[in-house]
Amino acid sequence: MDTTQPNIFVARQPIFKRNKEVFAYELLFRSGLTNYFDPSQDGEEATSKVITNSFLLIGIASITEGKKAFINFSEEMLLKGYPSLFPKEIAVVEVLETVGATPAVVQACEALVGAGYVLALDDFLYEERFLPLIKLARIIKFDIRQMSLAELERQAKVVRRYNVKLLAEKIETNEEFEATKKLGFDLFQGYFFSRPHIMEGRDIPGSKLHYLQVLKVIQDEDYDFAELAKFVSHDVSLAYKLLKYANSAYFARSQKLHTIEMAVAMLGQVTLRKWLSLMMLSYIADDKPSELLRLAAFRGSFCELIADQLLGRRKEAGMFHTVGMFSLLPAMLDKAMADILPELALPEEIHEALLSVSVGAAAPLSRTLALVMGYERGDWEATAVLAEKLQVNLESLPLLYEQAIQIVQCQLTD
Repeated sequence: MDTTQPNIFVARQPIFKRNKEVFAYELLFRSGLTNYFDPSQDGEEATSKVITNSFLLIGIASITEGKKAFINFSEEMLLKGYPSLFPKEIAVVEVLETVGATPAVVQACEALVGAGYVLALDDFLYEERFLPLIKLARIIKFDIRQMSLAELERQAKVVRRYNVKLLAEKIETNEEFEATKKLGFDLFQGYFFSRPHIMEGRDIPGSKLHYLQVLKVIQDEDYDFAELAKFVSHDVSLAYKLLKYANSAYFARSQKLHTIEMAVAMLGQVTLRKWLSLMMLSYIADDKPSELLRLAAFRGSFCELIADQLLGRRKEAGMFHTVGMFSLLPAMLDKAMADILPELALPEEIHEALLSVSVGAAAPLSRTLALVMGYERGDWEATAVLAEKLQVNLESLPLLYEQAIQIVQCQLTD
């Protein structure tokens, strides 16, 4: 396999602290998707080279935004010393559950820990034979789908005495997050934060309803540009953020913009709409994990880039952006999508796309959102299927993924 110009697919899944702030990202790699169903595809050595090259080619430090990167390693990779190719300041060596605690593996892990690497044990099930690895590990991951809550509590008590952090993965609901917190877990992985925590009879608070109304206004192609500019100038926080965004490196301007009027004129109607949509979502999600807003902004940008550059739908790219961003409104408002949409009066295509996201979706808007969601979760099989249905070039997705993350970094820089 030629690794000088590898096609690298990488997705990131957040790992949260107890306060729902992001601690690290687990990186999910694929060297290519065209051969996804080929059981004889890339060996471990070739795959490792592809992953290593990706640190140079796609900028892992940028993708993880300076946070730690959890990376899976098989027994063969550990024994061949591949983890040492990664910077210890960024990489967390995640030892797969298939790795045995053989003398050779323990020796390899001792060398890594001695060199300053953080060791994590993946999908852990306690057995006494794993004690040499437990003593070396700093983080132990439990898949909560593999055992009952009572068994999870028992195993957590056993390993906690070895001064390790406990990580609960595959958490999909807020209830599971709270339950594992009570068991003393320190870290949490899964998409629980992106699912609504429905409370019966709960209405949308007045302030959030106001922000929804602003969102409704700016979806209109003929919205009053001057009126919205005035709205921004009267909100100190919005005005500050707009100037900072307009003066960011993303726009590469040699002359600084000093007034709201200059910033609004420079951004233009379409970009101002997108930026204001993101800011309204940030207000709506002010009591939610910051990663939720970042994910909404990422989905919007990724959907838009795909529409513009791969689907040939530049004129409709704004609708794709809206679908991506608004896909997380249920988690922000703790309400079902069907109950939120009447408040927005969105175009029918957007309405349908937000209610019918699946691999089997027929409309391009729905399919694109499903593709983006599959990619962000590292669901490469769904990504391949949807890309084929949309007739998009798979090899173009990694670059657009990185661009979407960079756009979000500029939009949400404090």
